This record gives sequence, structure tokens and C-alpha cells, in this order.
Amino acid sequence: MFSYQNTLTEPQTVPAEGNQYTCDVCKKSFAVLTTFSSHRRTHKQQSQYSCDVCDKSFYNKSNLKKHQRLHTGERPFSCSLCNKSYSDQSNLKKHLSMHRDEQIHNRSYNCDVCKKVYFRECTMKEHYQRVHCEVRPFKCDICNKTFVTRTDLKRHKILHSNDRPYHCDVCNMSFHYLRALKGHMFMHNNDYPYSCIFCGKGFHFQSKLTIHVHVHTGERPYVCDVCGYSFSEKNSLKSHQHVHSEERPYICDGCKKSFSDQSGLKSHLKRMHSNERPHSCDVCKKAFVSKVELRYHIQRKHCEVRPFRCDVCNKTFAVQIDFKAHKILHNKERPYHCDVCNMSFHCVTTLKGHMFKHNNDYPYSCDFCGKGFSSQSRLKDHKRVHTGEHPFVCNVCAKSFTMRNSLNRHNLIHTGERPHTCDVCRKSFRDKGTLTIHQVIHTGERPFVCDACNESFGCRKHLIKHLSLCCMKRL
Repeated sequence: MFSYQNTLTEPQTVPAEGNQYTCDVCKKSFAVLTTFSSHRRTHKQQSQYSCDVCDKSFYNKSNLKKHQRLHTGERPFSCSLCNKSYSDQSNLKKHLSMHRDEQIHNRSYNCDVCKKVYFRECTMKEHYQRVHCEVRPFKCDICNKTFVTRTDLKRHKILHSNDRPYHCDVCNMSFHYLRALKGHMFMHNNDYPYSCIFCGKGFHFQSKLTIHVHVHTGERPYVCDVCGYSFSEKNSLKSHQHVHSEERPYICDGCKKSFSDQSGLKSHLKRMHSNERPHSCDVCKKAFVSKVELRYHIQRKHCEVRPFRCDVCNKTFAVQIDFKAHKILHNKERPYHCDVCNMSFHCVTTLKGHMFKHNNDYPYSCDFCGKGFSSQSRLKDHKRVHTGEHPFVCNVCAKSFTMRNSLNRHNLIHTGERPHTCDVCRKSFRDKGTLTIHQVIHTGERPFVCDACNESFGCRKHLIKHLSLCCMKRL
């Protein structure tokens, strides 16, 4: 069945965790025969060809030649139509297929169900079978997901194993699939076969290019059948649909928090339950779980360019997502309502945090006093009450604070800035809380009532002062 050297024996079947094939040399186990076979070839013979520049070794001369082009920058394969060049012949072939599609664009095949257009009949048929076919006879015995073909099931089962047999020669990253490795290699040699006709950005898969083009065209072909909201990517629509179904099947074993998709759970585990933070900021040395978090941190804290300006209060932002979240605060609409106390909120995350107060089911608790919190960041701020830590220091007067928000409010004393203005009398205040207390003067609202004598007050501190006097009189 297998023709390996004498030192390697036939693959052994092991039932543990769905892995069927075990390597007799390194005892690594695999779920799929093809990946097992690929792994066995790594033991078959020693690498004979070494790179003169980085000493990386390869099994054959052709792979060495491909690798050496990373160092030389050589791109010997050129397109005769547009003169674009590539370091690998396979990338040139993919690029030429784009020209073929352009030449035969008048001959297209439409899906009867969703009207999606394809240039090849076989691709259209494959799309119909995978997306619209109701018969999915192949089921994963781990997660119960179903598939149209056995090949799709085999490819899916690799994700449940820790098997990553495909390794990058440059950075040693490993991958489940050969296709993923090939896509990763484009990052090293900057040799993208598919490029955007609008901005020239390159992509390693045509599917990625198709999604990217929607940015320029404004096309959002994936529409939610519940609320009519549209998306440029199918995965974004799938994630959105969980909002309507409220289905959150992925649960964290550590804190029991649930998520609508697996990527959300993985991100949560890395951020909240792992001490591993491999990405560090060169400026302040703060470490992060992902490159995306590091990039946002640099933009928010160290980037002087803040292109997004609020037209209401003139506050500027470096990141668009922060700007959008801020604009909601100026909108008086609060569409998210608590079913228990009818309080309303600008965003759903604030409502979720509020709900912990009613069910007393806080996922994070203080080791010192046992007090519960809805997020790890709030717990971290609270712990400084016990430790006495004051990490946020004013650059002007050196006064220190336990929380960044307190420092930000304090800084307004030095700048003289009073960004919160009353709509009625135009009086301005340093913080929003003081403005809220002031506005009671105009509304006449007195929501704080003494239980002993029923006298009401416009703010809490006046009620507290009254209670101390009222209680003394009763004594």
C-alpha cells in the first residue's frame, strides 16, 4: 500500500480522538490519509539541497530554485499580454486564466437559484452542489456538520486535528492545507496572481479579489432575509444572522461565556484565558494577543494623524470604528431595552453588561473581596483599589490615578477644556456626569427620594446629605 524505506512501516490505525493514522517514526497521528502520506515523505530521506544564503535545506533541486528566487528577486515567468512577471510558473498560469475570463466574458453561466454568474460551467455546477443542494449525506462525527461530498468532509475533519503538515520554508509557520501554505507564500515573494483593476492591490485567490472589488463597486449582494441588512461578504451575513436566532452554541469552558461562532470563542480564549501575548508595541512595549489589536493600539495611542472628526463636538479619532461608536452617543435613540427594568442603551454590548446586575451572574470576580464584574477590564481597574497601584500619571502635576478615565478628566483642569455643553443655557462642564446633574435644574426632575420623609432631590449627593441630617433628627 505504501512504498517507503525499510525503516518506515505501514500506517497504524488508532481510534483516539478521530486520528486514524500514526507515524511510526515520530508518533504523530493524522485523521486523513493524504496528510499522513505527505508527512511520511518528510522522513523518507534527508534534505540534500541547501540554500547558500539562509542554509535552508530541501528534498529536491527544483524546490531549492524556487526558494532562491526569494533572495534574488528573480521573476522569470512573464505574461505575454500585460508583461506582468512572476517567480513561479503556477502563478503565471493563474494570472493567464484572468485574461481568458476577460476574453470569454460574454459567455457566462448563471446559477438558477441565486443568479450568481460564473465564467465556467463546471464552477457553476460545483457552486450549486455545495451551496444549494439539500442532500448532504456526509456528516462529521465530531461537530455534526454535514457536507455534499466525501472530499469536503475529509478536508473539514483536518480542522479538528492538531495536524499541520505543511510548513513554510521562510518563517516556519504550519498549515492544515497545502492551498493555505501556497497562499501564505505570496506574502514572502510578493507574487500575487490576481490584481484589482481599480487599485492594483494583489490577491492570491480570485475569490478574495471578488470580495475586495465590492469595496470599489459598493456592491453588497448578501442580504439578511429578516431585517434586510446587506453585506459584501457571505461570512459577514452568516455572523449577522446569529443576532436574529440568538443561537450561541460555542461556550467557553473557563467562564461559560457563549459565542455565535467559533472564531469569536477562539478570540475570547486567547484574549481572556491565555497569558500568551506575542505581539509587542515598539513604542511602549505593551503586548497584545493579535496583530490586529497591536495595529489598533498604535493607531489609537501613538499615531498623530486622527482623520475622523465628529461634526457635533469636534472630537477626533484615529480609528473609524471608534468614531462610529462615538457618534452613537450623540444620537438620542437607545434601541436596546432591558426586559427587567426597562432601561435603554445605545449599544447591545452595554445592555449585556447591564444584565449581569439582574441575574447576579458575573463571569469575573475579585480575588480580594469577591465582588463580581461583567468584564475583565473592569475587574483589572477594581483590583487597583486593593493593591494601591496608580499607573496613570499626569504629565503636568505628576498626580497619579487608578484609571485612565480619571486621568483624562483630571487633564481637563490643566487644559481648561469644558467639552460638555448644556443645550438650554449653553453652560459648559468638564465631564458628562456634572452636565447631567445640572440639566435637572431645567427639567425640574427630582428622581432621588428619601424613604423616611418622601422629600425628593435632583441629585444623589443632595439626598445623601439629607439622609444624614434626617436620620440624626429621628434619633
